[in-house]
Amino acid sequence: MRYLAVLFLAFFCGLYAKTQPLRILHIVPFGEQNLKITFNRDVSPSDAKQSKLSNSRSILDINAILTLERKNYIFSDNTRVQIGQQNKRVVRIVMQAPKILNYDLRFSGTSLYIGFNPKKTIKKSSKSPTRVVQQTPSKKKRVMIDAGHGGKDCGAIGVLKVCEKVITLSVAKLLEAELKRRGYLVLMTRTADRYLGLRERTNLANDKHADLFVSIHANSVPKQSMKTANGVETYFLSTARSERARRVAEKENKDNIEVMNYFSKQTFLNSINTHRLIASNKLAIDIQGGILNALRPNYSGIMDGGVREGPFWVLAGALMPSVLIEIGYLSHPQEGRRINHKDYQRLLAKGIADGIVAYFKKNP
Repeated sequence: MRYLAVLFLAFFCGLYAKTQPLRILHIVPFGEQNLKITFNRDVSPSDAKQSKLSNSRSILDINAILTLERKNYIFSDNTRVQIGQQNKRVVRIVMQAPKILNYDLRFSGTSLYIGFNPKKTIKKSSKSPTRVVQQTPSKKKRVMIDAGHGGKDCGAIGVLKVCEKVITLSVAKLLEAELKRRGYLVLMTRTADRYLGLRERTNLANDKHADLFVSIHANSVPKQSMKTANGVETYFLSTARSERARRVAEKENKDNIEVMNYFSKQTFLNSINTHRLIASNKLAIDIQGGILNALRPNYSGIMDGGVREGPFWVLAGALMPSVLIEIGYLSHPQEGRRINHKDYQRLLAKGIADGIVAYFKKNP
């Protein structure tokens, strides 16, 4: 009975959260031409309606309540954005460019990202059907892939009793092959079952002058949550902003207490280059989207855990944009089994590679 009561409580709590009015809590411009809008709960394309008024002017209406004052932003190319409460239930975002307005929307958990004037990389030909052009970097980009854990550090143990370190290495090798096929120069922190300290991993990336650092992990939760906790999550370095982020960070950080104590000083986190954090955020968004787009056409029930911030010390020493990917929950009865299958791992690798390609197209 107690177990059923907990299930009912969880169900009604989730139902209650979904029925709460959508509220805009924060609006933050970042980079040269980007906005991040944070809501009180998950937001999706169904909550928004786009209307094009002209080639230079568009409106985005969101079924939400603005808890802030009316906002006005002017970006470097004179693109203007006005955000205000249109009526009791709708927030209106008016976007206007000097000439032609180009923008894209990314929905990720409780956040909506608006990027203005995204670079166009694929052209349509009137003579032949549209096709996706495979990117070959004009200058080979260096990507450091970090397979989480290893050696004496098993990491989490999944439902099939396989160590996290085994799965992360398998996905890392598949990602290595996928990126090499696309013309990237790929570096690996480990190619076998060996132990590396947290500082060693980013030191390797720094010494090899890597352009990106991508650390691969798999999540796990206690038995009482095994059947409900699932989904893909991508993290970039920051002070933890949620209990969930803190919990995941504690699990991944516990391998080296000395390093954790060193990096956990608030002064260190505050000193990290802001440009690098913004770039890492962009990379996380592209990789998260790439993974979901690769998995969802082939598997049902793929949950979007979102792009999140957390104090992952394996990322703290990197001098380049860096992310940590939790490819799923080893503890989940279904997802934990999927993660052990090569076909699923190949799609994960493809999705991560797609995200990296997307990032470099917009940030050459």
